[in-house]
Amino acid sequence: MIIQRLELYTNLLPEQKSFYTGLLGMPLIEEAEDSFTVLAGHTRLTFRQANESYVYHFAFNIEENKLESAVRFVRERTRTLSDGQNEIFHFEDWNAHACYFYDAAGNIVEFIARHNLVSQAEGAFSIQDVTGISELGMPVEDVPEIVRYCREELGLEPWRGNGTNFQPVGDEHGLFIAASLDRSWFPTQSEAQVAPFIITVEGSQDRRSAIPGYPYEIIIES
Repeated sequence: MIIQRLELYTNLLPEQKSFYTGLLGMPLIEEAEDSFTVLAGHTRLTFRQANESYVYHFAFNIEENKLESAVRFVRERTRTLSDGQNEIFHFEDWNAHACYFYDAAGNIVEFIARHNLVSQAEGAFSIQDVTGISELGMPVEDVPEIVRYCREELGLEPWRGNGTNFQPVGDEHGLFIAASLDRSWFPTQSEAQVAPFIITVEGSQDRRSAIPGYPYEIIIES
């Protein structure tokens, strides 16, 4: 599941622009009075002006041999998040290592190195080692029902997870993280909350879908 475009909302648009283009150095490719778009690998990431404050969780895939260097890159610009002991997390079942940090709006951002997607880029980590957005948190009240909808309506299968209150859907290139609203986003205590998004993924046929009961719009483009 390749995530081509992701549109999120923020009430701190100038701060987010400074964070992503200035601090992280992502290329600015579009800008309007109420939005801006940066290029993150194969994903176009757009933030749009909103009156409300929203908190999202999303992850960037990075070159799989660059996690330790990416941690240093993050530390030089902002603080990494920890569980009190670790700032690099090993997900054995996923065969991946990851680090986390907040952006200017308090979104929980993740750099994840997935070792099943083998790559051996040379040199220290740079923003060009971001290969694309690979995860988006999708908080819901009934995880099994949303997983069923994704399978039957969108053709997306579960991947890992427990099937009850936490269930990724898709594959290692792109995942919706269906999580119950009473969970917090690891490694923080920030509770998962419903926040609107528009996401475009690569698929076999064109279609547009809205998750019933939620402000989640999914566009599939062949």
